[in-house]
Amino acid sequence: TKDYGWGTKNFRELGLHKVNLVLELAKTGVDCLTIDADAFILRDPFPYFRKLPEAEVLTSSDHLVATNGYTDDGLESSSGFSSAFNIGYIFIRASALEFVQQWKEACFANKDAWDQVLFASVLRRGGGGGVDNHRLKPLFKKAGGGQVKAGVLPVSLFASGHTHFVSRMAHLMRSTPYMVHTTFQYGGAQGKRHRLREGMMWEDAPEYYSGPDFLTYELDLPRALVYPNGGTVGSDGTLPFDKRASVEQHFALVHHQLAQVRNGLALAKATGRILILPRLVCGLDRWWAPHSGIIPGSAARLPLLDCPADHVLDVERMGKVEPLLREHSFLCNPRTPASVRGSVVRLAGTPPDLRGGDTSPAAAAAAAAPGGPKRLRSGDGGACSDRPGEVDEGPS
Repeated sequence: TKDYGWGTKNFRELGLHKVNLVLELAKTGVDCLTIDADAFILRDPFPYFRKLPEAEVLTSSDHLVATNGYTDDGLESSSGFSSAFNIGYIFIRASALEFVQQWKEACFANKDAWDQVLFASVLRRGGGGGVDNHRLKPLFKKAGGGQVKAGVLPVSLFASGHTHFVSRMAHLMRSTPYMVHTTFQYGGAQGKRHRLREGMMWEDAPEYYSGPDFLTYELDLPRALVYPNGGTVGSDGTLPFDKRASVEQHFALVHHQLAQVRNGLALAKATGRILILPRLVCGLDRWWAPHSGIIPGSAARLPLLDCPADHVLDVERMGKVEPLLREHSFLCNPRTPASVRGSVVRLAGTPPDLRGGDTSPAAAAAAAAPGGPKRLRSGDGGACSDRPGEVDEGPS
């Protein structure tokens, strides 16, 4: 298959095909919703669009704050126009034909430029004025008078990889997003796929969920590593920003968990099983540039108690991860059969009268044998909960 990674020649050519497709549809009077292959549709957006009949261009965004909070599902306010538009998800009505024509001309005249940057620069031509009561902003100036009315879709519900998986905006709204775009991640195509698996959005073949056999473990997570500087912990498990971990404290926390992942992988290999990752915790966010703990301008709260695996593990370099591990939400996924969730043997350190199951050496040996229990479990690390990151309250 061709490499369509960001910045490649094929990536640029794909952008030319996109703008040409939008233009040809607009010429025939067809409104067009275009979605990148790594953006997942979770809800029908057209009822939302129909509430905004005057909107000619609606675009997703790389803005990292819900400008109207988490109780408002309308378009972003005027400050939402300050960040980069993201054309991985755009709705363009045919009435914006003139704008699309000039966008195409700019793209074909500058084939080495990024179509997303050109989209924004053309859309802003002749723009002026504030947003109206629907938060639509007059931008591109039409030759015959008038302007294209554009809006920035709410970043909580038309989400980026950061607003959904890190700031967890839709989760805080107790809502399902219309779309999740797997941007702001660090593992290439494999990282995107793993993020979607963590969110239980990616559907694998049935054998992915059924076997062969699995291993889970209870993550040791001392409170002193998660909250090294004290402070009042909020109901969501986060701290005031000034109590965040230092870089050294963050890596101490991460390395403590990585050592356990390493041991888990070794035990899984020795017993012929696949490791189910625990839910990881990060003291600081991750980004491509220097930062003070979170991406500048983002709504992330620290520590990250549901830290994406690609923040910590180089899943792209690992290559094909399916023979090695599963995502932390694997046992919560309704696609995982009850026969897997119910066939368990628990090992040392887990009193059988509290956890159930046979913890004898004979049972441990049987677990590694063909036809043994589907899951070999040390502790109770696979609980499904809206509250991520159970922290050990005891001494470190």
